[in-house]
Amino acid sequence: MSIFLRAAYVLLISSIGFSTLTIADEYHYNNMLIGDRASGMGGAYTAISDDATGMFYNPAGILYVGERNFSASVNAYYSQSKKYENVIGNRPFERNSSALLANFFGIVKPMGSFKVGFSYAVPDAVSEDQNQNFSNVSSTVSRFTMNLNNRDSTYNFGPSIAAELDNDLSVGLSLYIHKRDVQLILNQFQERVDSSNQWSNYYFKLSETGARPVLGIMWSPVDKLSLGASLSQTWVISATGEGQSTCWDSSAVECSASILQAPSTVGFTSKRKYPVRMAVGAAYFPDSNLILSGDLTYNTAITDANYGNKESTLNAAIGVEYYLNKNWAVRTGGYTNIANTPAIQAGVTSIEEKINLYGLSLSVSNFTNGSSITLGTSINYGKGKSQILNNTSVQDATTLGWLMFLSSSY
Repeated sequence: MSIFLRAAYVLLISSIGFSTLTIADEYHYNNMLIGDRASGMGGAYTAISDDATGMFYNPAGILYVGERNFSASVNAYYSQSKKYENVIGNRPFERNSSALLANFFGIVKPMGSFKVGFSYAVPDAVSEDQNQNFSNVSSTVSRFTMNLNNRDSTYNFGPSIAAELDNDLSVGLSLYIHKRDVQLILNQFQERVDSSNQWSNYYFKLSETGARPVLGIMWSPVDKLSLGASLSQTWVISATGEGQSTCWDSSAVECSASILQAPSTVGFTSKRKYPVRMAVGAAYFPDSNLILSGDLTYNTAITDANYGNKESTLNAAIGVEYYLNKNWAVRTGGYTNIANTPAIQAGVTSIEEKINLYGLSLSVSNFTNGSSITLGTSINYGKGKSQILNNTSVQDATTLGWLMFLSSSY
C-alpha cells in the first residue's frame, strides 16, 4: 500500500478501523493463471509455449505453432475470499472478490521465416463490493458499518515475434503495453454507546501506463526434451492518482472538528516499481500422448519508498497433459504463490500480511476439425498471519480462491 494510501487511512480509520485494506493483492505475483492449456497445467508452460498463450509465458515457443493461423480466446470467472479471525468484537471479518472477465486473447500467424502475433492478457484483477454491519463491537462502540467498493485490474497487450536460430533453438520477444486502473471507495460509520457518531469517507483513484517486454528462449538439446527461459519486467512510464478523504465526529473525538469538513485531496505521480521476473522450465515428451512439465519463477526484491518494499519470491509449478485419444485431452497441475512480504513480527504496527498460497488446476479439451473447446478450473488456498486492525494485534488469516474458464482455439 502506498504512503498516500496509508496517510489517508490514518486520517480516516479509528482504533477499530482497518490498517491493511490494500487496493489489490499486491502481496503475491502469481495471482491469475493465463490461457487455457497453460492454466490446466498449473502455469508450468515456459518450456512448451507452442500456442498463442506462449506470447505471455515464453514468446520463443510460438515459433512451433503450426503453419496455419492460430487463435485462442479465454473467458474466466474467478472468486477470492479472505477471512481474518478476531477482528471486530472478537468476530471474524471477511473480504470477497469476484468477476467475469476476458482472461486472454491471442492470434499467431507465419510471416516468412518468423512467427508473429498479438495478445491481450489480464494477469491480475480485483473486484470487491461489500456492505457489512457489526453490532456490540466494544464497550464504547455499539455499531460499526463499512461500505467498500474496490476495482483494480492490470492489462497487458501488444505484439510478439519469434525466430529460429538453428534447428533446436529459437528466441522470441513480446512488447506488451502495461495498463493498470484502480478505484477504491470506502465509507465507515460508527455509533458509540454514548449516542455520539463518527463517519468517514475515502476515495482513491490510480492510473498507470507503462511497458512490459518479455524476452524468451527455447532449446531442445536432445530428443523428447525441451528447455525454456524468459525474462520480463514492467516499467511504469506515467502514473496519476488522487486521494480524497473527509471525516465527521459529533463529539470531535476522532476527527478534527464536530462539523463536516470539506474533503482533503492529495494528488501524486509517483511511479510504482515492479520486480524483474525470471522463469525457467523443462518439458519432457515420453510419447506422443503425454507431456510432463515443470517451472521455477523468481521475482526480485523491490525497494520502493512510495509503495512499500517487497521481498524476492521463488515459485514452482508442475503440469501434466495426456491425450486420451485424438479428440480428448486432460491436463492437471500444481503451483505455489509465495507472499512477497516479510515474516510477521509481534509488537509493531503497519505489518503487511503473510499468506503463502498453494494451488491445483484441472482442464479437459475436445478437438474437432482443427478447433478445440476447453473447460477448466483452478483452486488455491493459504493460511497465515495479518494485522488488519490499527494496533499491534496480529490475526490468523485464511484465503480461498477458485477460477473457472472456458476457451476456444483454432
